[in-house]
Amino acid sequence: MQPFEQIFLAETGLKLEAGVPLAAYSSFKIGGPARFFTEVTNLDQLVKAIGTARQYRFPFYLIGGGYNLLFDDAGYQGLIIRNKASAISYHPDQGLLAIDSGSDLQTVVKMTVSSGLTGLEFLAGIPGTVGGAIYGNAGAFGRAIGEKTTGVLTLDSEGQPVSLNQPSLGFGYRSSNFKKNHQPILKAFLSVAPGEKDEIDQLVKGYLEQRRRRHPPRTTACAGSYFKNPVLPDGQRLAAGLLLEKSGAKGMQVGQAAVYSGHCNFIINLGGATARDVLELARRLQEKVQENYGLWLEEEVIFVPADASML
Repeated sequence: MQPFEQIFLAETGLKLEAGVPLAAYSSFKIGGPARFFTEVTNLDQLVKAIGTARQYRFPFYLIGGGYNLLFDDAGYQGLIIRNKASAISYHPDQGLLAIDSGSDLQTVVKMTVSSGLTGLEFLAGIPGTVGGAIYGNAGAFGRAIGEKTTGVLTLDSEGQPVSLNQPSLGFGYRSSNFKKNHQPILKAFLSVAPGEKDEIDQLVKGYLEQRRRRHPPRTTACAGSYFKNPVLPDGQRLAAGLLLEKSGAKGMQVGQAAVYSGHCNFIINLGGATARDVLELARRLQEKVQENYGLWLEEEVIFVPADASML
């Protein structure tokens, strides 16, 4: 039988790179080499890449901007598909943006500002792609992208594009059905409305300033908020960062992984941190909060082990 890289090239027209260090594609700057790596720039390539991996039962993992992920020190044993499909169109009659899943979320926000479209301001400053944001129902300031998502184009198990409407997407706090079933997102439809450019611009600037005050600088090697904010049985949501701070998280460090001094719900890579360092520090933080509050913090950052697969 032909090697997989030859089959993949014949089926998709895309060359596979071997041994690509995943640290270069991670905001955490952590991760060993991927056995194979490819980048797709449109939905046709994305469908073919996923379809070929599925047909030949070759383990694959789909990534966007590499935020909110922690790659294994051992790398990845299968194929990493990096999604850069980024076409965006506005449909004023429906009040919708149709956005390819590999589109940069901040490019979308900037486009809405320049086009005078309101509704997505709260997403300002959240890094990553639209597909990644929907996958984890990303949000801030009490809002989440799921509430603006009217539908998604995805691939079914037979490799056929299928449209899903909002109620069937299973959005919850930092979760969706996509996070549970690993169904690939091709395109998203987000609701927007015409507004005043200056007002939209001011809202976006206000959100960016709030994030700037609370979060590590964008150049910091980290994966965003590490833990979800826990929800009590009565529905009250607690701030994970505050629970961690009150539990003595400030100053904690394992190897080159450390708690960010400005906000305890960020683990940062001081330079040379390993996934093992991060996971061990996270476990110690969880134990601290459990000892003090009887709550076990759930990770928001996704660890991708070397043998993970979206098959």
